[in-house]
Amino acid sequence: MKITEAKRGVWTVLKLEGRIDHNGADELERVLLPQMSGGAVALDFQGASYITSSGFRVLMRAEREQAAKQGRLLLGNMPVTLRQLFDLAGLSTCFKIAPDIYAVTGSK
Repeated sequence: MKITEAKRGVWTVLKLEGRIDHNGADELERVLLPQMSGGAVALDFQGASYITSSGFRVLMRAEREQAAKQGRLLLGNMPVTLRQLFDLAGLSTCFKIAPDIYAVTGSK
């Protein structure tokens, strides 16, 4: 998994590429959790192809930490197959998910 970080105004955007399997989840945790400081973080899933329970677990932890600090965590730009995995797992309602994170963050 490859993760690219960019600043877009007040938002930190993490662009995810590859599989968020066990190894990908470890990498996501290493990069994402330090960002959970109460700011605004958006995850661009456009290049992500798959997510396992390990990846969902990292995202749930990040969501809890951001909520506790009154921060924002936005997920989006998901391929249809990835969004279906969120839906099947019953996790779509646990996160703020946008079709286009750049429309929400006001940047591209």
